[in-house]
Amino acid sequence: MNIEVLTSQLIALLGSEQVLTDEANKVLYAQDVYCKELPAGLVIRPDSIEKLAEAIKLTTSAGIAVIPRGGGMSYTKGFVPSEENSVIVDTSAFDKVLEINTEDMYVTMQAGCTWQELHKALEPTGFRTPYWGTLSGSKATIGGGLSQNSIFWGSGQYGFAADSVLSVEVILADGTIINTGSAAQVNGSAFMRHYGPDLTGLFCCDNAALGLKTSATLRLIPQLKYKDGVSFCFDTFEQQSKVMSEVARQNLSTECCGFDPFLQAQRLKRESLTADVKSLVGVMKSAGGIGKALTKGAKIALAGRNFAEAESWSVHFWVEDRSEAAVKEKLLAIRQIAKTQGANEVANTIPTVLRANPFGPVNNMIGPNGERWAPVHTLVPHSKAITAYQASCDVFAKHQANIDKFNIGVGYLLALVSTNVFVLEPVFFWPDELNEIHHFAIDAAHIKKVKGFAKNPAATAAVQAIRIDLVKAYKKVGGVHMQIGKTYQFKEGIAEVNFNLLKKLKAELDPTNRFNPTALGL
Repeated sequence: MNIEVLTSQLIALLGSEQVLTDEANKVLYAQDVYCKELPAGLVIRPDSIEKLAEAIKLTTSAGIAVIPRGGGMSYTKGFVPSEENSVIVDTSAFDKVLEINTEDMYVTMQAGCTWQELHKALEPTGFRTPYWGTLSGSKATIGGGLSQNSIFWGSGQYGFAADSVLSVEVILADGTIINTGSAAQVNGSAFMRHYGPDLTGLFCCDNAALGLKTSATLRLIPQLKYKDGVSFCFDTFEQQSKVMSEVARQNLSTECCGFDPFLQAQRLKRESLTADVKSLVGVMKSAGGIGKALTKGAKIALAGRNFAEAESWSVHFWVEDRSEAAVKEKLLAIRQIAKTQGANEVANTIPTVLRANPFGPVNNMIGPNGERWAPVHTLVPHSKAITAYQASCDVFAKHQANIDKFNIGVGYLLALVSTNVFVLEPVFFWPDELNEIHHFAIDAAHIKKVKGFAKNPAATAAVQAIRIDLVKAYKKVGGVHMQIGKTYQFKEGIAEVNFNLLKKLKAELDPTNRFNPTALGL
């Protein structure tokens, strides 16, 4: 069946307003933050699970690829088509929080709900999910986060997005709808994940290669009243990483992020007094009491734009607990660890402002002057953090001539996941024309203010060559990845027997390989 016949069938099923066939949308919905390749054949935006299941069955039966898309904030080609005429499913219409059950301690929401929307829905209840969103959570969706296995809010103590999930509802390639965990019990509910083999885990971290998630149920925990943060600067990565790893091992911080001197400079360039004032409004609202608000606001204002302007590596820890005394005890323990590596404590501007404004605009997906931006990452055990960093330095040294020639900015973002995972994320800024997704996702007023650049394919090609070599280097040190998509060397880096088992599962669930073909190397 050709795409024109399928389009007519889908319009008859869903209605013309839910089938996008114009070129602009076919281009927009087929690109991620980094990559723009083939356009979609068409985009569907169903608002009925049953009709979506029928649409998937129609599409796969026609031999045409189906690709689920969340908020579009990833950068590893996870939903970028590898075949012409692919049908992209925009899940944004499935944005409802379906059930908040504080007696049984779970929340169920549709897959197109954003992390910000979930956060707002839970805020009045006194409960939250253990992992509660990525920094791009104003756009990023629950379904996308589970497919990609995102991190940040809550990750320091509670792990990845997938670690908070109890159950998912999934549409398979033939249109079958299944539920996982205890929700699969004919008289049960989605209160428990492990009921037989972990099918919930099968449909997490899969980059939607095995099915389309329509809803998910996440565990609830109490919101903790007392929160604070602390920030330090170090002379070297080695000092900073040792402190981060020990803080993780002691399970002291709910979130952590670190920057190298280049990324600190970029952050300072892109911020403005207006942004400070908007951020401080959030701080005032969250501080609890006018006295605390004024004190905390003054502290941040006095820190100004140079909280860590020195040529140093900075790290920022968030802590929370049931009492003010417990928070102070954790901060003291972190300070003692930091002291062993010659830390210089600086104003805790970043922990304070980000906690008060957890889901801001996604304007940081471009550089301060409108440069293109993209990261690449690896996850390693603490014992390999310095090795992975040195491997990165070797790659950058190899490409230094092109880094200089094309004015490519290179920095590092660092993070922790639970007690056992160190995240190393090189970040690139380079002069090239912005794509449609940037204009769609970034605040229009912000886009107008930046300088911007002309089309520069040579610079982008140079960045891609560096990213490829980094991925190869991380494979050699035993690093693994989130949001594997179609970028990381999953097939090449995993044991053959494991990959063959995954291929068999894929063949059972999607025998014609119509669900997001080439994702995970399948």
